[in-house]
Amino acid sequence: MGRKFMALLMMSVMSLSLAGCGGTEETSTSSSTSKSNSSNDDSGTIKIICPYGVGGTADLIARKYALVAGDLFPDKNFIVENKTGGDGFAAATYYTELDESTTDLLIYGFGVIYRHDLGVEYGTEIVDFDRSKITPVGLIDDRTWILYAEPGDTVEKMLAQSKDSNIKMSGGNPLSDPHLALGSLIAEEGGNLMVVPYDGGASQKKALTDGEVDVFVGTTQAASEEVEAGTLIPLLAFSETSFDGFTGPDGNKMEVPSVAGEDKHPALNANVDYAQYILPAGGFIATRTGASEEWIKEIEDITKAVWASPEYSDWIAEIMLNQKEAYGADAVSYLEDGALIAKKAFETLQ
Repeated sequence: MGRKFMALLMMSVMSLSLAGCGGTEETSTSSSTSKSNSSNDDSGTIKIICPYGVGGTADLIARKYALVAGDLFPDKNFIVENKTGGDGFAAATYYTELDESTTDLLIYGFGVIYRHDLGVEYGTEIVDFDRSKITPVGLIDDRTWILYAEPGDTVEKMLAQSKDSNIKMSGGNPLSDPHLALGSLIAEEGGNLMVVPYDGGASQKKALTDGEVDVFVGTTQAASEEVEAGTLIPLLAFSETSFDGFTGPDGNKMEVPSVAGEDKHPALNANVDYAQYILPAGGFIATRTGASEEWIKEIEDITKAVWASPEYSDWIAEIMLNQKEAYGADAVSYLEDGALIAKKAFETLQ
């Protein structure tokens, strides 16, 4: 997975340990530089609110962004605050209650957007925030979901089991983007899927290795070590092209078939265009809607500079995420396109 990734992971774990010394609060803050951790005593401090726990992919990306941005713009102090709860809803609710003039930024994930829209339109869950109050500035995390299983399992076997009874998938909140992705596919194949909730990607992956569930849907880097060790296997890439970034136990590159396109797995229904269910995944750096145009432009320029830095872009490639950029109107369009795909996937699940 790379020494840079592991170093950042260790830094995140240390931050969590230090935060835990003060009690069991759901908010923890760490600084990307040696400056003060308080946003109240330094007008140059910019807080990045991460809705997920320390050590997860979103947290690592937030910290890497803060680290690189701090190096590129030394007049500013970027810090990361983890505000967990509700699988992203707690942070979104908190953020929309801030004044429009806030300099705080939000890691704004597709999963939160999808669940917001489904909750508002279909009543799938209580939604305490209005996403129109959040403006995506730049895409900083674009992912390809991978379906993982235990050695010996196959797509054919998984589909047959889903039709005979059901398959169990470890997941976070129901109707998360991994659930929508796999659930719509299983529904189109005439099968049944059960989501078993676990808190965090690490627990979801462990549920698979412990035999408590049949499959796990995660990022490309989430189980790369297990794939290389041979304890887990990747079955499908939720994309229109195969994924060839994994190294197998024999040291050779592995090619994971896609759910659509020319590399579509032959076991999938040839009459269904699964491209319609490929949901954008990952998230944006976002501001409060109503922030000044100057502030939004400044954050956009900072984000472009972060992407232009090899320290960030090379690291993204190292952990096998997608090198995709989108800003301003393009970022909003990408978000709204994803929301429509999520709605279609949900309707198929119904």
